[in-house]
Amino acid sequence: MTEIVLLNEPYVVVRADAAVPCIIVQLNAFANREQFKNLMNTGLAYYKAHSQPKQRWGWLADTRNMSAISQEIQQWLANDWNKQAYDAGLREMSIVTSANVLGRIATQQYAQQAVGQPASYVLEPIYYESLAAAKASVTQRCTGLNAAL
Repeated sequence: MTEIVLLNEPYVVVRADAAVPCIIVQLNAFANREQFKNLMNTGLAYYKAHSQPKQRWGWLADTRNMSAISQEIQQWLANDWNKQAYDAGLREMSIVTSANVLGRIATQQYAQQAVGQPASYVLEPIYYESLAAAKASVTQRCTGLNAAL
């Protein structure tokens, strides 16, 4: 089995998929501040333990069912989480586009902040219409990165 469930709650499923390889965060509903921080930190801890310079992993956010993210969480992502992820080797954030306008706005705000701090980090957002397309692209990018080393 290549997929491990790291967190399974009504608002999210966080998986590690070694076949891709990537962390998949599948948001299903609104997550409050503590829940959101926990889900992101859970995935990041696994990412840090498994993504190595010679075996890069990706990060895939499936936001199709996501709703709004508070401004406080947006700031936490920009000022803390993104920097940690960048320091761990993450350079791209693959995003399956939200079906909900609040989710699309939240991911657009996140993306603006993720590329807007070049002195500290840049996490390039890449958008997809489906989970399958995102997985295929992340697999191809990770395979290419790992082969180049």
